[in-house]
Amino acid sequence: MESDLSQSFQKELTCFICLSCLTDPVTIICGHSFCRACLHLSREDIQPPVRCPLCREQYGKKLRTNIVLKKLVSIVRQASLMKDLSSEEQKCVTHEDTKRIFCAENRIFLCPLCSNSHEHRGHRHCPIEAAAEDQMDRLLKQMTSLWEKVQENQENLEAENRMRTLWTDYLTLREEMIRTEYRKLHPLLCEEEEKHIESMRNEGQCVLEKLRTSETMMVQKRKELREMYQELLAMSQEPYVVLLQGLDDMFRRSESMQLSMPQPIKTELNALPITGLIESYNQFQVRIPLPNITMIHHKINLFNAMRRLSFRPHRTNLDYRS
Repeated sequence: MESDLSQSFQKELTCFICLSCLTDPVTIICGHSFCRACLHLSREDIQPPVRCPLCREQYGKKLRTNIVLKKLVSIVRQASLMKDLSSEEQKCVTHEDTKRIFCAENRIFLCPLCSNSHEHRGHRHCPIEAAAEDQMDRLLKQMTSLWEKVQENQENLEAENRMRTLWTDYLTLREEMIRTEYRKLHPLLCEEEEKHIESMRNEGQCVLEKLRTSETMMVQKRKELREMYQELLAMSQEPYVVLLQGLDDMFRRSESMQLSMPQPIKTELNALPITGLIESYNQFQVRIPLPNITMIHHKINLFNAMRRLSFRPHRTNLDYRS
């Protein structure tokens, strides 16, 4: 009976997606619960609307932590940790006592007497249960930070794809505009027109090539970030005994990966002059001597001053009339 109850309890704390104990459990609108990371990964390649993996009901992007389930999972993990520590292989050989102290410097388990020894006395110590919870919190924060970078990279990739299409359309429109201007100004300058178009096309193709290179880098970055995220997820599902052995190298790789994010490139074309355009506009210029401009400026200022004076009532006149 007790065994059946334990199995039923364990089943309720199992994620349907990864089939492991829930990690940072979230409950969606239909009431079913999954690992937060499992939902993130499962919905990435699914076109909206996104549905529950169990009942197929639609749910939104916002995910809320199930606090009760999270506490229950912590209790189960702590009980599993205590069971592992009570085994013979985890007992102190010297003092034949259970190792319940965690040494943060050496990242090893110690019995109370060993933690007070000359070798470890100056080190930071804490109960293994507390150290395990802290390590799990660090891991979940790292996963949150990494997933934000996954989303940022995906948004940049989608923007780069849209920009490539828009840039191609813009080059076509720019070419039409250039041809229109040449036909209006110089119908006979065919050679200059083609040189201008060719220069614009070459520059536009260079930008397109940069966009393709940037897109390739983002696709590769997406792969690396997802692999790193899956590695962190796999580690989060390990028992606390394994989790405490050290994740510093994994954290360093994750943080380093987040620092080097490919950024969208700026798209622009140089404004090449159209032959004869300036000469055509010069015929509409009007030269005004500087003294005349100065005189006009003074007259305008004087007119504005007089206008302000004429519309400003005199204080004594108002008082007299009233």
